[in-house]
Amino acid sequence: MRHHFLLAAILAVSCQAGPLYASAPKTIPLDGYWNFIPDPSNSVEAAGLGAILDSRPIPVPSSWQADFDDLRDYAGVAWYWRPVTLEAPEPGDVFLLRFGAVDYRAEVFVNGFKAGGHEGGYLPFELDVTSLVRAGTNQLAVRVTDPGSKPDAMGDPRYAEIPHGKQNWYVQTSGLWQSVELEIRPAFRLGRVHISAGADGRFSISAPVVTAGKAAPGPVSVRAEIRDHGGKTVWEDSRPWKPGETRAEFSGQVVRPMPWDLSNPALYSLTVRLSSGDEEVTPFGFRSFETRGGKFFLNGKVLYLRGALDQDFFPDTIYTPPSLAALGDEMRKAKQLGLNLLRCHIKVPDPRYLEAADEAGILVWYEIPNWDKLTPASQARATETLRGMAERDWNHPSIVLVSVINESWGANLKEAAPDRAWLKQTYEQAKKIVPWLVDDNSACCDNFHLETDVADYHQYNSIPDFAADFDRYVDDLATRPGWLFSPYGDARPRGDEPLLLSEFGNWGLPHPPEPRPWWFSRTFASNPMTLPEGVEKRFRDYHYASLFKDYNALAEATEWHEFASLEYEIASLRWHSEIQGYVITEFTDINWESNGLMDMWRRPKVFATELAKIQQDDVVVARADRRNFLVGEKVSATVYFSHYNNLPFQGGTVRWELEGTPLRGSLPLAAKEPGSTSAVGKAEFTVPAVSAPSKHLLKLRVEAGGQLIAENVSAPMFYFYPTATPELPPPVSFHDPAGQLRRLVNAMRERDYQAPSANEAFPVLISSVFDDVVKRTLQGGGRVILIASDPQTIAPGLEIVSRSKDELSGNWISSFLWVRKSAAPFKALAFDTLPGFETQAVTPEAVIRGVPPEEFDDVLSGIFYGWIHSSVGTLVQAQAGKGRLLITTFALASAYGNDPFATRLFDAMVNLVVSNIPPHYRIPL
Repeated sequence: MRHHFLLAAILAVSCQAGPLYASAPKTIPLDGYWNFIPDPSNSVEAAGLGAILDSRPIPVPSSWQADFDDLRDYAGVAWYWRPVTLEAPEPGDVFLLRFGAVDYRAEVFVNGFKAGGHEGGYLPFELDVTSLVRAGTNQLAVRVTDPGSKPDAMGDPRYAEIPHGKQNWYVQTSGLWQSVELEIRPAFRLGRVHISAGADGRFSISAPVVTAGKAAPGPVSVRAEIRDHGGKTVWEDSRPWKPGETRAEFSGQVVRPMPWDLSNPALYSLTVRLSSGDEEVTPFGFRSFETRGGKFFLNGKVLYLRGALDQDFFPDTIYTPPSLAALGDEMRKAKQLGLNLLRCHIKVPDPRYLEAADEAGILVWYEIPNWDKLTPASQARATETLRGMAERDWNHPSIVLVSVINESWGANLKEAAPDRAWLKQTYEQAKKIVPWLVDDNSACCDNFHLETDVADYHQYNSIPDFAADFDRYVDDLATRPGWLFSPYGDARPRGDEPLLLSEFGNWGLPHPPEPRPWWFSRTFASNPMTLPEGVEKRFRDYHYASLFKDYNALAEATEWHEFASLEYEIASLRWHSEIQGYVITEFTDINWESNGLMDMWRRPKVFATELAKIQQDDVVVARADRRNFLVGEKVSATVYFSHYNNLPFQGGTVRWELEGTPLRGSLPLAAKEPGSTSAVGKAEFTVPAVSAPSKHLLKLRVEAGGQLIAENVSAPMFYFYPTATPELPPPVSFHDPAGQLRRLVNAMRERDYQAPSANEAFPVLISSVFDDVVKRTLQGGGRVILIASDPQTIAPGLEIVSRSKDELSGNWISSFLWVRKSAAPFKALAFDTLPGFETQAVTPEAVIRGVPPEEFDDVLSGIFYGWIHSSVGTLVQAQAGKGRLLITTFALASAYGNDPFATRLFDAMVNLVVSNIPPHYRIPL
């Protein structure tokens, strides 16, 4: 449990015996400790709560999963109750009991009598309890029912048919997870006031008038007043209220308003008053957000979206934010990282989240929480949720976009025409409900759009392993391909929807605190690759201490790997003028999922400063088809300038410099209109002489008027190699029944590798298969290099496995290729333990699985996944029979002779297999 036993006992007594005395304020906060008890047998009655002796204190707002270890997976019924002492209401007043959100179904009781209820876990509701309260001590109680994710565990409502978001990915949230208050107001009062205010100063106000069946207390007028951020009145008006009117409406214009924008999020306040005594005050901003010609415009100025997906979970409180200050801090950190948008992922956040975004100047894209199965019930709940989102959040200038569904979750778009018809209809309905842009389906994995304001898609690739796949995808996305929309003839594309890559990302492991958090021992969907627990043991078992000082050093290396991946992906996106933004997965780590820009505790990862440099309105990037070069070869990199700063740019210069060399140059940069990306020219040079492999950053700077406009950080990196050929290489022969090594044979002969003669005792046999020929060679003391790409078994428990199996691609849970750089064959070749793009040409499409952990010193190169799971080899040495075996899955057969890294690596492997240092690992034949 999160609370110490002694503290819990003290609070339980105080909660039961110390009622809240509150008579003067018009709003009585009811946050704090309530009594709580789970009711798995569904036997507790409201009238009997006072006799319960084994209740627990629970803080409100919170969820019972956050507060009680033994209820982390509890789904069903639970009760909350507390006393509150009140004075008798003034004539004409009402008592309104307000809940920010209760997940999922709430039944509310006052003094044992049912006051009403609500269904839906994300939105506020209020109940008029005037007739049920009394002067003195009152008992408030809430019976909460949350069905949980087990199928039909609770009957109706079925979990699969309710909006729940990603609670079933990480942990459920049940109970009073947002604030509760009792408000004393006139029966004749205002409802939630909405204002629509554009950047031009024009606005309209809609103020509902709630009569509660009461006659107005005499003639009533409605007055509206707008004040600027300094408190000065900039507009006001009043009008009489006529009996029978359900709302008062105003319109007008503020001359030269200060717009709400990212650099200056100016907030105004609107006050609407009834002369009879009630008033509503709401902050808002003058702001416009629209799309035109395939681009986004904020207040009429073009904008490139730089977003991050935000799950909005917290380490201790799960769904409930710790405080407004904490939210404000994370919004400031988002801006420091260079972000201008957060995509609050399939969750309706606490209203303080939006308040913090309003104040910080961060755009928000949020989404209806998903359900699992599309039925009439889930359809109705989705629409009702969207209406509630608009009702609650209308006035927040930070919100610019809302999604109906994500990745076809809760709808079968590929196979069900009725589901597609529903989505199209819901998009059209949403356009009438909300004042924001609408994304029908944030698409991925062969699903698509029907009708939408943005054409977005998701793509995950391990970088650098499958960087070419990522580039091909982005190149295709930039052409506005047909696969963005339904192939069934029922879509309505306009052709000018802005193109977005709205999910992509890579992992970097955090430094979790002690004691380890509760979720450390939990997996997602029983997938062992998602288990954090035991990460230090796996670090020790697989001998990673021979590569890294400790786990923290490994984690830091993975974070830098995450940054290198992101920098590459962002550059690939920014050199396409057609693509208008991206959303990185994700803002923070969430439990086992470690692809955040910050960890779950909102600590920025090691690359925060560097990431901010490349997440700017103006960006300079370079694109090169190759990264590895021999001395004397010509290098050419195309330089692109992406200009989205709305300040005038009358031209400048791109200066390039090859780090660690005297090579440098400049390219003229013409004047650019905001919202453009174009090729500037080519940075070209000849590789200088090097005596050993070396790496060099092509540094880029855009300068104009003596000012630095943009710069790159760590990409592109080039790798240079001497041109030397092997001296007296050992003779080699080939065993290749399927003809997979034909190209390699020719390339090695060109580099003076000779066929064996009868005089060599142990020539090197290079094989593409592990068969009887190879076994006989090893039994006789031969030396064998197995270049394995096809699945095959080497020995019992030791096998070659395709990376297309068992999530071994690393595209979802990131893979980390490592090399033993202090040992042959990498000693004179490798730059970093976690390599970069120097290994791209030899990216393995298969891995060696089954090497025992105690033998991992003879794994010379390998891959681990996520929290150091599925440790596999890509280069393994072993004794077999009387001989020596090197097994590799690097793509050497195709890259040798073409790629300098591949060539030097294989040359070094040949030398290693004939060396006199025997491996410890022995494979039975």
